[in-house]
Amino acid sequence: MPTTCIKGPAASGSEDDTATAMSRYVADAIRRAIAHPAALPRHEEVQETTACLRGFLEKLLPVAEAYVGRMPPTAPGGEGARAVVGEARRVLGEGPGDGLRSAVMHMQDLGRACHGLRSALPCAQCAYIKADRREAERRGDPGGMRDAATRMGVHQRAAHAP
Repeated sequence: MPTTCIKGPAASGSEDDTATAMSRYVADAIRRAIAHPAALPRHEEVQETTACLRGFLEKLLPVAEAYVGRMPPTAPGGEGARAVVGEARRVLGEGPGDGLRSAVMHMQDLGRACHGLRSALPCAQCAYIKADRREAERRGDPGGMRDAATRMGVHQRAAHAP
């Protein structure tokens, strides 16, 4: 089943829609990349998935490096985040090799690097929803707190599903 790499605004033009669509695509590409099928995938599928994962890493890595660079050296999780960023940089610098098996292994490495970056970096949407929840709690608004919790659950399933 061929897929296409998302390269621009979603049909509605909303940045949130684009981010959600990209997140869903990347989650799907990561699942395809790190799966251990009984047979190797077609060369075209490997090339397409690899190109999309590389594109995602190329866009995300500078953001991740800046984020990690701003972290204090003793920040909780800082060492792990720096290791994830370093590994992503290393994998991005490698090539697919000469054969299909090495290309699949490279694609899997890219998928794991993307998954690691997605896991190590904060999500802006999560931060906004958490801020809304804290504000509702400060106001003593149980309905607002429930609404924020519901939105967080929906967002987590849509954007952060493995």
